[in-house]
Amino acid sequence: MRERKMVCILMIGIIFITGCWDKVEIDKRAFIAIICIDKFEEEEEKDKNEGQTKKPIDQERNRYTVTIAYPNTGVIAGKQQGEPKFVYTSVGKNFHDILDNLSTRLGRKMHFRHTKAIVIGERLAEDEKLFREVVDTIERSPEIGRKVNVMITPGKAKKIIETSTKDENVLGLFIRELVEQNLGTARLADADFGYILRSLHESRVAITPRIFSSKDEFKIAGAAVLKDFKMVGYLGEEDTRNVMFMFDKVDSSVIHINADDLIMPIHITDSKTKKKVYEKDNNIYTSFYIQAEGDLVQHLFEVRNQPLDAQYIQKLEKIAAKSLEEQIKTTYKKIQKDFGTDLIQVGEYLRKHEPDVWKKVKGDWPQIFPKTKVDVHVEMKIRRIGVTQ
Repeated sequence: MRERKMVCILMIGIIFITGCWDKVEIDKRAFIAIICIDKFEEEEEKDKNEGQTKKPIDQERNRYTVTIAYPNTGVIAGKQQGEPKFVYTSVGKNFHDILDNLSTRLGRKMHFRHTKAIVIGERLAEDEKLFREVVDTIERSPEIGRKVNVMITPGKAKKIIETSTKDENVLGLFIRELVEQNLGTARLADADFGYILRSLHESRVAITPRIFSSKDEFKIAGAAVLKDFKMVGYLGEEDTRNVMFMFDKVDSSVIHINADDLIMPIHITDSKTKKKVYEKDNNIYTSFYIQAEGDLVQHLFEVRNQPLDAQYIQKLEKIAAKSLEEQIKTTYKKIQKDFGTDLIQVGEYLRKHEPDVWKKVKGDWPQIFPKTKVDVHVEMKIRRIGVTQ
């Protein structure tokens, strides 16, 4: 009987003390979909009342300009009229200072667990101190996940939010979907925030996707190169694709070959890259062995027998393999010459797999990497030639 009384008392206690002390209703939350961060630039603002110019208040302490956007769910659901997103911009000395400023203007509590994209303006990315502060802020945040897409844009990041998309009202979600769709072309850097953090911690270098915007559309292609915690330049789309081959991150792509006065696209449907770094004759060699297969997706109309000939297909395979080998070598040497940085993480390979070699070279690695040799071997198989009559 006593045990029953104790159980009843416990059950009653649980009922009365259960609660959510920090509960926030969902309609009182602002689910931030995208964050754009720029370096604050001093500008003279025109006094609308007096027609004179004056400096912004607290201009001396402003270092960042942050723009956020969250969806207008009423418009998206078709129950209201107006813009599909709410946009707010504020300036301040650091990210948390700006969030405090924004909280005085929003009627909702900002929520970052559903943030899909963070866009950083070029000028901020080129400033080592500011960029390191931004990365540190994102890394320490318990709300922002490691899968968030961190991208760099030429010009101001704020312009990304100002772009009116035709296909999707939730801007951050649209950018995430655009990234996932275009990863199949390998023409943009496959690099989420988790990769960027690991790479910067290990070797102080990384790549991140590059995003452009026009009046009503986006383009995400190529990569920005980070070295010593700041942006030092860009890689084009083909160079980015070649880097993805080196990183073994290509599942689908297209390469173009020239054979018999025809430019033919080969659609890569699968590839596997094995990297090896070793010392030979007092030189460091980086070798890539790539096995790839794909489809011949274009030839020449009314040429029926040639694409069906086994010897001809073998010829195209050799041309495609040779072409890809040369392109990857060119990109490797371009990274050495233009950036002088171990973007391919050759040093990390030596540290993990060849510790004896790494002990000899780690002290002078920034000077040694630009002199390393590269060897690329590609084995290409054309599996399909499409539908023919």
